[in-house]
Amino acid sequence: MSEPDEDLFRVMIESIEPERSFFQVFWSSATHIGAAIDTIVSACVRMGISNPSAREADCVAFDSLPENAVHDKRLNIWYGPGRSYFLTEKAFIAPAGIVESIQKGEDDYELIREGFRLPEIEEGIYEVEATIERDKLFDTFVELMKHLPAIRVFWIKLAADWEDQNRQEFWTNENLNTVESMASFLTAHWDDTVANGHVALTAYGEPGQTNLTIDTHKTIKVLTKSATIQQEMASALKSLGFEELPEFHSLEYCFYHWHYRPTRSKSRAGLVAAMKKWGFSLWKDEIVEPEDR
Repeated sequence: MSEPDEDLFRVMIESIEPERSFFQVFWSSATHIGAAIDTIVSACVRMGISNPSAREADCVAFDSLPENAVHDKRLNIWYGPGRSYFLTEKAFIAPAGIVESIQKGEDDYELIREGFRLPEIEEGIYEVEATIERDKLFDTFVELMKHLPAIRVFWIKLAADWEDQNRQEFWTNENLNTVESMASFLTAHWDDTVANGHVALTAYGEPGQTNLTIDTHKTIKVLTKSATIQQEMASALKSLGFEELPEFHSLEYCFYHWHYRPTRSKSRAGLVAAMKKWGFSLWKDEIVEPEDR
């Protein structure tokens, strides 16, 4: 049924059509959840399912497969024969790299909307936090970079819980110091960066010692000591069509969720080896205990 080092993953697929959409449950065995999601989404396309995306996912026991699950050995999937149809409504499509767990949290997924908030100022730090859908995340990040007059360095943070390393690492590259060079780099290494939910991507610049980040939850965050930069970033988001939300929700808060990486992305060790070749240097390596994450 599966390789010895593989787990079974249950993924609820959402197929979005103009008038009526549906949910359908799939299973696939894989070495990590991102590989299972990719296998299932690819299988859905080959099955003629329109606009499939993973809405929920979890790791489950092999003996939890229902007896009526249909097994397609060629596609390496199982699927439930039933579909739950509903009238199509606007719903948030999470960026690649993060997916809601089947285990429910405190809030309903339907509360998540595109938009941004300006958190309260703490210790002289001004913030902007934005939730952006999958197809707009990268372009929005690039547009916001244009509002940093002087970019000094780009870095990639590896999450402490990626492959249970209990270490977060910051890898910096001072040669990536323009909007064009960073956009080109991220496009060329998309699966290892923008679509990888185990890494955060930061452009650091002036004024205000500003961090502009796509974090591991695939939200955009700005941390700056400049009130002007905060307002410029907020204005830029408004000009791109995003509203300041009175109630802000994202998968980071009050939702159980998974971080994942695409099938074609590198393992943690593989990415570290590649970053050395790409001109990155290890800046900081911190031990992070599980209870502190």
